[in-house]
Amino acid sequence: MATTSEIKKAVEWALSQEIIDDGMKVKVNDSGSINNHLLVDFVREYYNDNDIEYRTFDFNDLKKYL
Repeated sequence: MATTSEIKKAVEWALSQEIIDDGMKVKVNDSGSINNHLLVDFVREYYNDNDIEYRTFDFNDLKKYL
């Protein structure tokens, strides 16, 4: 399962990500306002891209790493 260090790295990486939605840039962290859904999606992406096993989680599980 994901270690504390891996979770911290995943959250840090996810906070720097963004998507383009209908031509508009949507950041995970936009001037301190966190998009909960995107944060969770990008943490999952980080885990999957780095072959890190993880349990089901949601935004509440990540709060302590923000």
